[in-house]
Amino acid sequence: MASARVLGTEGVRLADSGDCGAAIPKLEAAEKLYHAPSTLERLGECQISAGRLVAGTESLHRVVREPLPPGAPPAFVVARQRAQQALAAALPRIGKLRVHVDGAPPEQVSVTVDGVKMSSALLDVDRPTDPGLHEVKATAPGYTTAATTVRLQDGTGAPVALKLEPDLSASQPASASPPATVPAGPTTQPVAVSTSPSGSPTSTSGNRGLAIGAFAVGGVGVIVGSVFGILALDTKSSLDSHCSNKVCPQSSQPDIDALGPRATVSTIGFGVGIVGLALGAVLLATSHGGVEAHAALTPWIGIGSAGLGGSFQ
Repeated sequence: MASARVLGTEGVRLADSGDCGAAIPKLEAAEKLYHAPSTLERLGECQISAGRLVAGTESLHRVVREPLPPGAPPAFVVARQRAQQALAAALPRIGKLRVHVDGAPPEQVSVTVDGVKMSSALLDVDRPTDPGLHEVKATAPGYTTAATTVRLQDGTGAPVALKLEPDLSASQPASASPPATVPAGPTTQPVAVSTSPSGSPTSTSGNRGLAIGAFAVGGVGVIVGSVFGILALDTKSSLDSHCSNKVCPQSSQPDIDALGPRATVSTIGFGVGIVGLALGAVLLATSHGGVEAHAALTPWIGIGSAGLGGSFQ
């Protein structure tokens, strides 16, 4: 209360001297610390003097409507009388702004007046507004911003109509690439190699490089086929020794489950190995100049099988 008294006294002194710009912060701080009609009334007068008619008249309304207890301080009684006089002079000066927005659903529209968000309930109704120049701006998702400025004279009204246009750059969806598809079943990939006496060194070197790669793939395939073939034979031998009359004990079930996959991997490995070695041989043969040659090869891989088809001339 003591701090409020100090701030309020200083604020009133500044207001009496005509410096409402400096008085308003002190009067606002004093009112926050401790409410007093005499402080609030002088704050309302200064707000009106600074052009803030809406805020100032609201402050004065609070002073006028507040009941005074019996034996209230004389300063509070004088404050109410001053508030009534100031209200009578200020209320007719308040302007009215009516904002209308087209182009977007009302529930999506956001409107600001001088950067302060306006309630959507105030669309298409008179909004008490201080006289002066105001910027009105409307936005909505998917629409371009619409803005305008309007000047209100004392006690006058002004309609503001804004139209939101669709934002074409925001409405265009990003093009999506078609999903990649994987063909089912055995796949084939034809390989054609041709050489002639006039073939360039670059093409010859390329065929040799491809031949080396094919030999490497073929070698890996043969190794994989051999390893899994040995495992399959070992599993088959173990089953033969434990199963009499083709009846196997329960303990042999893991070997039975493993035999099929091992044999399949072995078959595919040998198939890939044969394809790779054959393709490497053809590429190596066609990499030498001197005689025109043409090879068309089609390696294929299926479920549990692989092979090489084509022609060589």
